[in-house]
Amino acid sequence: MVSILPLVLLVLGISPASLAQTTSTPEERAHWVDITHKLESNPLDGALNKEAEKALKRLIEVHDVHVAICGALFGDLNATKNKYSGQITRQYMLASGAFVIENPDKAADAAATNLSAVQSVLKVYGAILQQKPDAKLKALDDLLKQQNDGTLESAVRKKCG
Repeated sequence: MVSILPLVLLVLGISPASLAQTTSTPEERAHWVDITHKLESNPLDGALNKEAEKALKRLIEVHDVHVAICGALFGDLNATKNKYSGQITRQYMLASGAFVIENPDKAADAAATNLSAVQSVLKVYGAILQQKPDAKLKALDDLLKQQNDGTLESAVRKKCG
């Protein structure tokens, strides 16, 4: 696993020195999970996206929710640029956090966390394509193909193993 936290902080405009060691509240964690799942069906909602930005910034700040992000997979998702790339990247991170929150007994299982995050990203991608069919991304189309032919889990485990 490669640490992408410095890159994420840079993208979000957060100085690593400004991060206070704080703990999330149960209400925050529930809110993050709720936002993550709402985005899966309504990723183009402006108000929801503003909430998601705040949620991601706070998720990064707290020290009690640890998310292991697969650098190779994250890099693939982040490499292709289009209007919705930022939302896809954010969803990956939020979904990783949501998985850890919802499955504390599997928090150390990086492959399961990444698989769940990819599945969430694919839901968001599908919802975006329903409204914006021209928003295609090859990396996500490839992941959809793997999901459809039943090889997604093994591909994620291989890439992130």
